[in-house]
Amino acid sequence: MVIDSDILSEFRAESNGLLKELKEIVSRLETETGRFPEKLLTEYAQKIDRIMGAAKTIGVLDPDHIGLKSIGTLAELCKSIGYKAATKRQPALMPFFAAFLSDTIEVIESLVKNLDDTEASRIIASEFSSILQGRLAWLKSKVEA
Repeated sequence: MVIDSDILSEFRAESNGLLKELKEIVSRLETETGRFPEKLLTEYAQKIDRIMGAAKTIGVLDPDHIGLKSIGTLAELCKSIGYKAATKRQPALMPFFAAFLSDTIEVIESLVKNLDDTEASRIIASEFSSILQGRLAWLKSKVEA
């Protein structure tokens, strides 16, 4: 099934705005010194949750849409990591949080940009999304331990 172009356009616009805000949060995470940045991690989780929810909701219209599926999966992992990291407070993992969350933004940006291009989405998902998903799963296991 083809998803209405207006729906994809609205999703793209909303996601791009949120991704810009997420970049600012990650930038602050990278430069944060002193106390543990639980508020920034929680803010990241809340914003990525909005992208996840929209991707999964729109994905119901086309369950085989690789771009939306990948966005939903990556965003879900980041949401979980953000909330867990904020409560677990593991400063030694901060470089990983900042790096992996930043990488996720880049991959999601590429997927959002190519929502109308099935082949490009498939390439992004297979070459970048799966590797990043493995890294995020590893990081999630560290904050859940």
